[in-house]
Amino acid sequence: MYLADYHTHSRYSFDGSEPLQVMCEKAIAAGLTELAVTDHMDIFTGLPYGEMINFDEPGGKRFSMDAAGLYRELNEIKDIYAGRLTVRIGAELGQPQVNPEAAKAFVSDYPLDFIIGSVHNMEGDLDVYYYDFTQMDVAAMYDHYVDWLIELAGVGDFDVCGHLTYPLRYMFERCRMRLDLKPYEEKFRHLFRLLVEKGRGIELNVSGLYRPMQETMPPLSLLKLYRACGGEIITIGSDAHKADHIGSFQKEARALLSEAGFSYVTGFKARQPEFHRL
Repeated sequence: MYLADYHTHSRYSFDGSEPLQVMCEKAIAAGLTELAVTDHMDIFTGLPYGEMINFDEPGGKRFSMDAAGLYRELNEIKDIYAGRLTVRIGAELGQPQVNPEAAKAFVSDYPLDFIIGSVHNMEGDLDVYYYDFTQMDVAAMYDHYVDWLIELAGVGDFDVCGHLTYPLRYMFERCRMRLDLKPYEEKFRHLFRLLVEKGRGIELNVSGLYRPMQETMPPLSLLKLYRACGGEIITIGSDAHKADHIGSFQKEARALLSEAGFSYVTGFKARQPEFHRL
């Protein structure tokens, strides 16, 4: 059976800690066929790719990601595990629309198998993680977030759109808020049709199942809508920042995809989709 985790983070991510070899050993132990390492390459306004702002530091201190070191080691790891585990070289490219030149330079500099296009940061390059949801109209905020996803879909170079309900994770964890997604259905229909038109897909991010919200990103209702809009390209990702989460909830994810009307799950090689029967 084809089992793959297409959203994982290593020690090279600003929020990761795991060595690549540890991640691969965990993937093998979990019975995975493929592992895509998709460390964060968030794009910031006016900064070269690889330079980031850490808002945990006073004044939003800048730091750099060692992209050259990551991709050099990933190529070495790919060879080491050949025959035991297929390692796909990926990235999670955050909000490339804020600095298209930097995003284009990154994609040109590294031959990748797979790119997740995500929105973490909105105005002021501030990650939604830092929002005080008690001080805002959360319904309007999420409506605005979907607008950012639509803009990403229109201009970004990526393969699947990541964690479509990202803000909902923190809304629930901090405030126990849940949002009715029905009012956003038309905007999501527009997003999904745009993705299908451009030959792109979405991910089923299962990280919510090992976090308090106990829900995938996106939930079943949006998976069904994406499929109804002609969506076929879909990956399964744990969004693991710790090795113990790699390969999590594969059975549950595959069952959800079947319930939503999918017959295949997608992998990627050299940015080209490969379809595997569920």
